[in-house]
Amino acid sequence: MRAMHYVTYGGPLALVDLPQPVAGLRQVVVRVHTASVNPVDWKMASGKLRLLMPQRLPCVPLADVAGEIVQIGADAGDFQPSMRVHARIAGHNGGACAEFAVVGVDVLAPMPADMSFEQAAGLPLAGLTALQGLRDEAGLPLSGATERVLVVGASGGVGHLAVQIAVAAGARVTGVCSAANTAMVTGLGAHHVIDYRAPNAFAGLEPFDIILDCVGGSPSPWLSMLVAGGRFASTMPGPAVIGRSLLNALSSKRVRPVMLKSNRADLQILGQLAAAGRLKVIVDSRFALDQLAAAWERSKSGRAAGKILINVN
Repeated sequence: MRAMHYVTYGGPLALVDLPQPVAGLRQVVVRVHTASVNPVDWKMASGKLRLLMPQRLPCVPLADVAGEIVQIGADAGDFQPSMRVHARIAGHNGGACAEFAVVGVDVLAPMPADMSFEQAAGLPLAGLTALQGLRDEAGLPLSGATERVLVVGASGGVGHLAVQIAVAAGARVTGVCSAANTAMVTGLGAHHVIDYRAPNAFAGLEPFDIILDCVGGSPSPWLSMLVAGGRFASTMPGPAVIGRSLLNALSSKRVRPVMLKSNRADLQILGQLAAAGRLKVIVDSRFALDQLAAAWERSKSGRAAGKILINVN
């Protein structure tokens, strides 16, 4: 099978021919139609995350996958060949940037009937992160919500899905993005959009119950924008977020890091929202399998609005 891989941390990407993988216990082999790029992919490849997320080298990158099952291993449950499925492959070695990939059934979900492979590939990491950040770390109920929610980085891969999930829950949502993406974020249902480059962009705002930061950095500038008892969750937690979260007992305002947990149940929740017309993936750009390096450069630019996809088959 054709696959992209790298041999060393920081080394070049190469298109190679590898043996087709075989499904093991509670695994399936998926013929990959589409994979999606996330910043963590090129960060792991660079070696910067090797202490936290070590990889087995050589490595076939990417972990968001959508395709059709071609082989099932023992104890694969209800999964059968020809089923259309998507997943965030567990572990640190991915494998989705190839014509075939092995996926554990615990993270695998059937695609909704009318969902395209592109939509299905764009959902897992970004959608799961947004869902778990809002629901689990920030305490947003998925229905009947009355909270005021601020999404920082509302036009990005995670942020644009977080806006839609919060709106679907009933929250009053404000998105933060550049002026160029205001129309996009408004079109996703945000009740108000802030151009972060505008002078005094955040002056005069009523405080929020929840702030979901999809950009990263210190929580300190945002805490004054929370109500007493408000919650700040970061999908890109660094030392400042981790350190401040250890002091939650000393403040009414909680700071929580969002740590992705790949699982079938949450992916099915995202699928249900999509099937109901409440959640869609905005595609920033599409690349072929052998154009992964260019796709990573697009991700590194920080200018992507929505998801970056790799169309494999």
